Amino acid sequence: MASQEKNSHLASSREAEPAKQQQNAFAQLMASKGRPKPKPRPRGGGAFRGIADAGFRKFQSREALGMYIDNPAAFMGTMTLGSTTGAGGNANANAALTVAGQVISYSDNFVRIHDKFPKASVHCLLLPRDRSIYKEHPIVLLSRRDAEGVAFLETVRAEAEKLKGIVAGELRRRFGQFSAADAKREAVLRGDAEPTAGQLPTGRDWSKEVIVGVHARPSMSHVHVHVFSRDMHSEKLRHRKHYNSFTTPFLVRLDEFPLAPDDPRQPYAGRAQGGLSADMANDADGDNTGDSGNDGSEGESEGKRQHLDYLQNDMRCWRCGKNFGNKFQELKRHLDIEFEAWKKE
Repeated sequence: MASQEKNSHLASSREAEPAKQQQNAFAQLMASKGRPKPKPRPRGGGAFRGIADAGFRKFQSREALGMYIDNPAAFMGTMTLGSTTGAGGNANANAALTVAGQVISYSDNFVRIHDKFPKASVHCLLLPRDRSIYKEHPIVLLSRRDAEGVAFLETVRAEAEKLKGIVAGELRRRFGQFSAADAKREAVLRGDAEPTAGQLPTGRDWSKEVIVGVHARPSMSHVHVHVFSRDMHSEKLRHRKHYNSFTTPFLVRLDEFPLAPDDPRQPYAGRAQGGLSADMANDADGDNTGDSGNDGSEGESEGKRQHLDYLQNDMRCWRCGKNFGNKFQELKRHLDIEFEAWKKE
């Protein structure tokens, strides 16, 4: 009996041994990989902080132009490219494009910079530095009818014309070699031909290829005037709103100012009161939040919908007028073709 019990015990031990080995192997495997750590529970208010952080990032992006206004010297470049040419072929030193940094040039009253997200081959911004007005709504500011407002508009026009000359000079530097209108001029510059009566041929008027204006609903808090080439050729041009914001009445040309008080592109506060003054310029857009601002009035919402209608319009080629509807990628491919043809004019 004892022998049978011993044998039975040995048999049960042998049966238990493989199971124990499997258990040990599993334990070692888990120990080598480590146990998965439990996910930390969000602390109270986590969702709110996420929303607040997103809002802060948006606020920061809307305020980004302020750093160029406050300290333009910190963003100056060192390399000068391109210039316009005056009578007798003399280069205009004031129309030189600095490309090593974001800031082209600045004065006490204005800063001229490259747009960080250009929607055309050459795209610059003109930034007023006057703190008393630089966060007003640009449509209201440039439509003021009082003496101070009229004087400011004339100053902006003069400064924009200078920047327009810089952009035109850069266009000539980049694309003059491809242009049929610049062929004789380029030949003289290469030394392949002699100037007539000692004068460098005028060539193509690249300033006619430059557009100046402001957005009806600007995306940045600080007043900025867009000065850009009309080609709309840029890798930063990525969707329909980008395109339509520069090719529809959403972009208000500088030569359209001052706008009539009932112009649909006026902020609602300006249209409702039937006129514009210095006080209205300060109050028209409430908290100066541009296309994110809303004073809660029904009229303002209607005005915003009108602005959005421009952005939702069918996309039409700026050069030939072909309608691409909402087919942005088709438009982009077409713009590449038009760009090559435009350079050769």
